[in-house]
Amino acid sequence: MSKSATRGKISPLGLFYILFICRIVVSLTSTHSVSKTEINSQALISYILAMPLAVVFSLPAIFCCKKGKNPIDVKCVSKFYYVYFLIVASVSVSRFSYFASTTLNPETQGWLFALIVCICAFYGAFLGIEALSRFSAFCFVLLSLAVVSVILCNFDTFREINLYPIITFSKFDLIKNAVVYASNTSEIAMFLAIFPKVNGRCERTYIRSVCLSFLTVFILLYFATAVMGKSAVFRNFPFYSFFQISKFGTFERLDVLHISFWIMGVFVKTVTALYCASSCISKKPKRSFVFASSFIVFVISVLILKLSGGQGVNYEFTMILFFVFCVIIPLGTLVFKKKNYGDELVKAY
Repeated sequence: MSKSATRGKISPLGLFYILFICRIVVSLTSTHSVSKTEINSQALISYILAMPLAVVFSLPAIFCCKKGKNPIDVKCVSKFYYVYFLIVASVSVSRFSYFASTTLNPETQGWLFALIVCICAFYGAFLGIEALSRFSAFCFVLLSLAVVSVILCNFDTFREINLYPIITFSKFDLIKNAVVYASNTSEIAMFLAIFPKVNGRCERTYIRSVCLSFLTVFILLYFATAVMGKSAVFRNFPFYSFFQISKFGTFERLDVLHISFWIMGVFVKTVTALYCASSCISKKPKRSFVFASSFIVFVISVLILKLSGGQGVNYEFTMILFFVFCVIIPLGTLVFKKKNYGDELVKAY
């Protein structure tokens, strides 16, 4: 039997699909009120700077996995990661619920969309990591088709003049925006949680998922800026608007591709966060525990919708969580935690 087909584990390629979707869904569904950055030529420069920053931020977690020093193996620390993953899932659910209740169907309240997503995520998390990997591969194909389609449909409306002026921000603002782009994610912590379930070396696979997601969003940013110009600043969901104005002959509803990916992407990210949260407490969580975690995510997402007026949590809050759980704790674990030789013996025999 192939080594990548071990029961209860996924291949490195499966990890690539999961983390790629989880990272890119944040960028493609961003709002200016959350990120405090605008869709313009300055954002292109910041996004290019953000890619190596994201790789650097990932190094402590990568070395933790290579050295056998996973911070989630520490019981007291794993409980904090459990809470962190629930917050990550709640932020994703609340963001989609706000979009669906204000853009797709304004007559429906946001909490109903949150409930639907959480019910589906409970079922997906209970199915396990293998089913999640297969569904993520399908989402990857759908996203690839959507990106290629929207780019091909906008060659005629591409205007280079909209890319100017190239730089109006200071160097500090460019770097600050780059840090925002690099830290508006949680895939480093997800990598730590999923790593034991990957059959094979996957450090390079993780880095490839980071780089490819940044390059994909950069291409979309480049075309969106050139096509929409300054009008992108006034859009709550600029990438959705970019898909919305695109057309292929008489077919003028390419926004359905963006909506389809957003629905599937938020499902993948919520399921991944729930799975990671459950694995922090138990290697084989019971159905009741997964259900309770899903209910907590629903409650938190509704609170975010109510307290923030649907605009989501502030980017400073997510940035603090990112540096604590994705950089500082892995770095501290790498320095102070002893190597876990028991896991190596289990893998060897």
